This record gives sequence, C-alpha cells and structure tokens, in this order.
Amino acid sequence: MEYHSNTDLFEAIEELQKSLASSGNEEASNLIAEGLSGLNGLTDGWAVLFESLRTINNKYGTSFSKQQSAELNNLQSTVHKAMHRV
Repeated sequence: MEYHSNTDLFEAIEELQKSLASSGNEEASNLIAEGLSGLNGLTDGWAVLFESLRTINNKYGTSFSKQQSAELNNLQSTVHKAMHRV
C-alpha cells in the first residue's frame, strides 16, 4: 500500500498500534508510541521511528497476524524511504 500523505501514514501507524494492543501485544504497541515520540521533522526522528518498527518486527513479529505483519513490513519500508528521502 502506498500512502498519499503523512496523514495517511500516521493513521496507518496508529491503526497498527491499536490492532497490536487489542491482540495482546501491548509491548509492541508501546514501542510504536516511543518511535512516534521521536519524530521531529528531521531525519533522525524518522530513524527513531524506523528503529522502533524494526525492533517490533524482530522481537514480536512471529506473534502477529498475517495482516499485522504485512502492515508492519509496509510501514517499515515507507519509513525507510522517508528516512533516506527516496
């Protein structure tokens, strides 16, 4: 999925965060919140968010539904592109 704006991207991140929390993955949901708190409009803020998404995928990914995994991978890819201004 492509996001047409930062608003779309952040809505998708928040939806994944809610989905993870409601399925019992509160720690993963909290890591997303930590990653979002680092956003400051600069590349380092995107890097903080990217690292939180990567950590979530590595640490908790096997417990996610297929839909959650697909969304997380898509978000991770999109944030990576934003971070590197691709």
